[in-house]
Amino acid sequence: MTKEKEYKKLDWDSSFFGIPTGMITCHDLPEDELADTLHLMKDQGFRLVYYPAAFLIEKESILEQYNGLMADEKVTFVKVLGGNGLPEPDSHIISYAGPEVSTDLLTLAWESGIYSRFKVDPHFKNDEYKHLYKKWIERSVSREIARDVLVYMDGKDIGGMITLGEKNNRGDIGLVAVAESSRGKGIGKKLMIAAENVFNKMGYQQVQVVTQGINTPAMKLYENSGYTIDERLFYYHFWL
Repeated sequence: MTKEKEYKKLDWDSSFFGIPTGMITCHDLPEDELADTLHLMKDQGFRLVYYPAAFLIEKESILEQYNGLMADEKVTFVKVLGGNGLPEPDSHIISYAGPEVSTDLLTLAWESGIYSRFKVDPHFKNDEYKHLYKKWIERSVSREIARDVLVYMDGKDIGGMITLGEKNNRGDIGLVAVAESSRGKGIGKKLMIAAENVFNKMGYQQVQVVTQGINTPAMKLYENSGYTIDERLFYYHFWL
Protein backbone atom coordinates (compact mmCIF):
# COMPACT_ATOMS: atom_id res chain seq x y z
CA MET A 1 0.00 0.00 0.00
CA THR A 2 1.36 3.41 -0.95
CA LYS A 3 2.35 5.61 1.96
CA GLU A 4 1.67 9.34 1.81
CA LYS A 5 5.16 10.08 3.08
CA GLU A 6 6.48 8.96 -0.31
CA TYR A 7 5.29 12.21 -1.90
CA LYS A 8 4.64 15.83 -1.02
CA LYS A 9 3.00 18.92 -2.44
CA LEU A 10 5.31 21.62 -3.75
CA ASP A 11 3.64 24.87 -2.76
CA TRP A 12 6.06 27.18 -4.59
CA ASP A 13 5.84 25.24 -7.86
CA SER A 14 2.07 24.95 -7.56
CA SER A 15 1.76 28.70 -7.19
CA PHE A 16 4.32 29.51 -9.89
CA PHE A 17 2.88 27.19 -12.56
CA GLY A 18 -0.73 27.61 -11.51
CA ILE A 19 -1.42 23.87 -11.19
CA PRO A 20 -1.23 21.49 -8.19
CA THR A 21 2.33 20.15 -8.35
CA GLY A 22 3.95 17.47 -6.26
CA MET A 23 7.09 15.38 -5.97
CA ILE A 24 7.61 11.71 -5.21
CA THR A 25 10.30 11.74 -2.54
CA CYS A 26 11.46 8.12 -2.74
CA HIS A 27 14.05 7.68 -5.52
CA ASP A 28 13.77 3.92 -5.95
CA LEU A 29 10.10 2.96 -5.87
CA PRO A 30 9.24 -0.42 -7.37
CA GLU A 31 7.37 0.32 -10.58
CA ASP A 32 4.09 -1.17 -9.38
CA GLU A 33 4.26 1.05 -6.30
CA LEU A 34 5.12 4.03 -8.52
CA ALA A 35 1.93 3.41 -10.49
CA ASP A 36 -0.07 3.17 -7.25
CA THR A 37 1.45 6.44 -6.03
CA LEU A 38 0.64 8.26 -9.27
CA HIS A 39 -2.92 6.92 -9.19
CA LEU A 40 -3.36 8.16 -5.62
CA MET A 41 -1.85 11.57 -6.41
CA LYS A 42 -4.12 11.94 -9.41
CA ASP A 43 -7.14 11.17 -7.22
CA GLN A 44 -5.95 13.81 -4.74
CA GLY A 45 -5.89 16.48 -7.43
CA PHE A 46 -2.24 16.69 -8.43
CA ARG A 47 -1.76 17.63 -12.06
CA LEU A 48 2.03 17.67 -12.37
CA VAL A 49 4.30 15.25 -10.52
CA TYR A 50 8.10 15.15 -10.48
CA TYR A 51 9.77 11.81 -9.87
CA PRO A 52 13.57 11.92 -9.40
CA ALA A 53 14.35 8.25 -10.01
CA ALA A 54 17.57 6.43 -9.25
CA PHE A 55 16.91 4.14 -12.22
CA LEU A 56 15.28 4.44 -15.61
CA ILE A 57 11.65 3.29 -15.77
CA GLU A 58 11.43 0.05 -17.69
CA LYS A 59 7.65 -0.26 -18.01
CA GLU A 60 6.57 1.99 -20.88
CA SER A 61 2.97 1.39 -19.79
CA ILE A 62 3.51 3.61 -16.73
CA LEU A 63 4.64 6.50 -18.93
CA GLU A 64 1.72 5.96 -21.30
CA GLN A 65 -0.94 5.62 -18.62
CA TYR A 66 0.22 8.61 -16.58
CA ASN A 67 1.39 10.85 -19.42
CA GLY A 68 5.03 10.79 -18.32
CA LEU A 69 8.39 11.55 -19.86
CA MET A 70 11.99 11.56 -18.75
CA ALA A 71 12.70 15.30 -18.72
CA ASP A 72 16.20 15.40 -17.28
CA GLU A 73 19.19 13.39 -16.20
CA LYS A 74 20.30 15.40 -13.18
CA VAL A 75 24.01 15.02 -12.48
CA THR A 76 25.50 16.29 -9.21
CA PHE A 77 29.24 17.00 -9.18
CA VAL A 78 31.30 17.47 -6.01
CA LYS A 79 34.82 18.75 -5.34
CA VAL A 80 36.85 18.80 -2.15
CA LEU A 81 38.54 22.17 -1.79
CA GLY A 82 42.30 22.39 -1.37
CA GLY A 83 42.45 24.98 1.39
CA ASN A 84 45.15 27.56 0.77
CA GLY A 85 46.29 25.81 -2.42
CA LEU A 86 43.64 27.37 -4.64
CA PRO A 87 44.67 29.45 -7.66
CA GLU A 88 44.10 33.20 -7.35
CA PRO A 89 40.82 34.47 -8.87
CA ASP A 90 40.91 36.51 -12.06
CA SER A 91 40.83 40.28 -11.49
CA HIS A 92 38.04 40.68 -14.08
CA ILE A 93 35.63 38.87 -11.76
CA ILE A 94 33.65 40.98 -9.29
CA SER A 95 30.61 40.58 -7.06
CA TYR A 96 27.41 41.80 -8.71
CA ALA A 97 25.78 44.23 -6.31
CA GLY A 98 22.54 44.97 -8.14
CA PRO A 99 19.96 45.76 -6.90
CA GLU A 100 18.45 45.47 -10.39
CA VAL A 101 19.12 42.61 -12.79
CA SER A 102 20.76 43.99 -15.93
CA THR A 103 19.79 42.85 -19.42
CA ASP A 104 23.17 41.11 -19.78
CA LEU A 105 22.66 39.18 -16.56
CA LEU A 106 19.11 38.16 -17.44
CA THR A 107 20.26 36.92 -20.85
CA LEU A 108 22.94 34.83 -19.15
CA ALA A 109 20.39 33.40 -16.72
CA TRP A 110 18.25 32.30 -19.66
CA GLU A 111 21.33 30.85 -21.35
CA SER A 112 22.06 28.78 -18.24
CA GLY A 113 18.61 27.21 -18.54
CA ILE A 114 18.56 26.08 -22.16
CA TYR A 115 18.90 22.42 -21.12
CA SER A 116 16.49 22.75 -18.20
CA ARG A 117 13.71 20.19 -17.84
CA PHE A 118 11.31 23.12 -17.82
CA LYS A 119 12.43 23.97 -21.35
CA VAL A 120 12.89 20.41 -22.61
CA ASP A 121 9.42 19.26 -21.50
CA PRO A 122 7.05 20.15 -24.41
CA HIS A 123 4.09 20.46 -22.03
CA PHE A 124 5.47 23.84 -20.98
CA LYS A 125 4.35 26.00 -23.88
CA ASN A 126 4.59 29.58 -22.55
CA ASP A 127 8.33 30.08 -21.94
CA GLU A 128 7.86 28.95 -18.35
CA TYR A 129 11.58 28.27 -18.11
CA LYS A 130 12.33 31.92 -18.90
CA HIS A 131 9.98 33.11 -16.16
CA LEU A 132 11.53 30.57 -13.78
CA TYR A 133 15.13 31.57 -14.50
CA LYS A 134 14.24 35.25 -14.38
CA LYS A 135 12.87 34.68 -10.89
CA TRP A 136 15.97 32.62 -10.02
CA ILE A 137 18.46 35.35 -10.98
CA GLU A 138 16.34 38.08 -9.34
CA ARG A 139 16.22 36.16 -6.06
CA SER A 140 19.95 35.48 -6.36
CA VAL A 141 20.87 39.12 -6.90
CA SER A 142 18.69 40.13 -3.93
CA ARG A 143 20.62 37.47 -1.91
CA GLU A 144 17.33 35.76 -1.04
CA ILE A 145 18.57 32.38 -2.32
CA ALA A 146 22.26 33.11 -3.00
CA ARG A 147 25.23 34.13 -0.91
CA ASP A 148 26.86 35.93 -3.83
CA VAL A 149 26.67 36.47 -7.58
CA LEU A 150 29.99 36.78 -9.41
CA VAL A 151 30.33 38.26 -12.88
CA TYR A 152 33.22 38.38 -15.33
CA MET A 153 33.55 41.85 -16.84
CA ASP A 154 34.57 41.63 -20.49
CA GLY A 155 35.17 45.31 -21.07
CA LYS A 156 31.93 47.06 -20.14
CA ASP A 157 29.85 43.95 -20.74
CA ILE A 158 29.17 40.99 -18.48
CA GLY A 159 30.93 38.09 -20.17
CA GLY A 160 29.86 35.44 -17.68
CA MET A 161 28.24 34.84 -14.32
CA ILE A 162 27.98 32.30 -11.51
CA THR A 163 25.71 32.21 -8.45
CA LEU A 164 26.84 30.91 -5.06
CA GLY A 165 24.70 29.40 -2.34
CA GLU A 166 24.66 26.59 0.21
CA LYS A 167 23.13 23.12 0.16
CA ASN A 168 23.74 19.95 2.15
CA ASN A 169 26.43 21.74 4.18
CA ARG A 170 28.35 22.33 0.97
CA GLY A 171 29.04 25.39 -1.10
CA ASP A 172 26.48 25.21 -3.89
CA ILE A 173 26.97 26.61 -7.40
CA GLY A 174 23.61 27.46 -8.95
CA LEU A 175 23.56 29.24 -12.30
CA VAL A 176 26.62 29.30 -14.56
CA ALA A 177 26.78 30.86 -18.02
CA VAL A 178 29.20 32.53 -20.40
CA ALA A 179 28.03 35.00 -23.04
CA GLU A 180 28.29 33.72 -26.61
CA SER A 181 30.51 36.67 -27.59
CA SER A 182 32.93 35.91 -24.72
CA ARG A 183 33.40 32.17 -25.24
CA GLY A 184 36.76 30.59 -25.97
CA LYS A 185 38.55 32.67 -23.32
CA GLY A 186 38.40 30.19 -20.45
CA ILE A 187 35.89 32.35 -18.59
CA GLY A 188 33.90 29.37 -17.31
CA LYS A 189 36.98 27.89 -15.64
CA LYS A 190 37.90 31.30 -14.20
CA LEU A 191 34.42 31.68 -12.71
CA MET A 192 34.72 28.23 -11.10
CA ILE A 193 38.06 29.18 -9.54
CA ALA A 194 36.65 32.46 -8.23
CA ALA A 195 33.64 30.66 -6.73
CA GLU A 196 35.88 28.12 -5.03
CA ASN A 197 37.93 30.92 -3.49
CA VAL A 198 34.79 32.50 -2.06
CA PHE A 199 33.54 29.20 -0.70
CA ASN A 200 36.97 28.47 0.80
CA LYS A 201 36.90 31.79 2.66
CA MET A 202 33.42 30.94 3.92
CA GLY A 203 34.83 27.75 5.43
CA TYR A 204 33.28 25.16 3.13
CA GLN A 205 35.31 22.02 2.56
CA GLN A 206 33.24 20.80 -0.38
CA VAL A 207 31.50 22.41 -3.35
CA GLN A 208 28.70 20.91 -5.40
CA VAL A 209 27.15 21.83 -8.72
CA VAL A 210 24.24 20.26 -10.60
CA THR A 211 23.78 20.09 -14.34
CA GLN A 212 21.87 18.16 -16.98
CA GLY A 213 23.39 15.06 -18.53
CA ILE A 214 22.74 16.43 -22.02
CA ASN A 215 24.61 19.67 -21.21
CA THR A 216 27.93 18.52 -22.64
CA PRO A 217 29.77 21.88 -22.25
CA ALA A 218 28.87 22.06 -18.54
CA MET A 219 29.76 18.41 -17.96
CA LYS A 220 33.20 19.02 -19.52
CA LEU A 221 33.73 22.24 -17.55
CA TYR A 222 33.10 20.57 -14.21
CA GLU A 223 35.18 17.50 -15.05
CA ASN A 224 38.07 19.70 -16.22
CA SER A 225 37.72 21.75 -13.02
CA GLY A 226 38.39 18.68 -10.87
CA TYR A 227 34.81 17.74 -9.96
CA THR A 228 33.60 14.15 -9.77
CA ILE A 229 30.08 12.78 -10.14
CA ASP A 230 28.38 12.22 -6.78
CA GLU A 231 24.85 11.33 -7.91
CA ARG A 232 22.70 10.79 -10.99
CA LEU A 233 18.91 11.05 -10.90
CA PHE A 234 16.48 10.69 -13.78
CA TYR A 235 13.78 13.32 -13.45
CA TYR A 236 10.40 12.25 -14.79
CA HIS A 237 7.44 14.57 -15.27
CA PHE A 238 3.96 13.06 -15.07
CA TRP A 239 1.10 15.19 -16.33
CA LEU A 240 -1.98 13.73 -14.67
